[in-house]
Amino acid sequence: MKKLEGYAAEVIKDIIRDGDAAFELDGKRYQVISLESPITTVKEDVEADPGLEKKLHQAKKDILNNQVYSTDEVLEMIDQGEL
Repeated sequence: MKKLEGYAAEVIKDIIRDGDAAFELDGKRYQVISLESPITTVKEDVEADPGLEKKLHQAKKDILNNQVYSTDEVLEMIDQGEL
């Protein structure tokens, strides 16, 4: 996520205040939306979901042991019923 400050932040605020959060830039249309969900830390996520800590430790162990898979490999395993 990019944090806007100064003039860039003011321009975006003006777009939002106008009531129409859509704009065009270099021939492409964009829309500014508010992400209402609160941003949490990993610690807060682990506290909310105790199983997450185990999954994170296992993922770290797998990476250290070079047990990683590409997206295509995972999709193939899913298609073959392995996952």
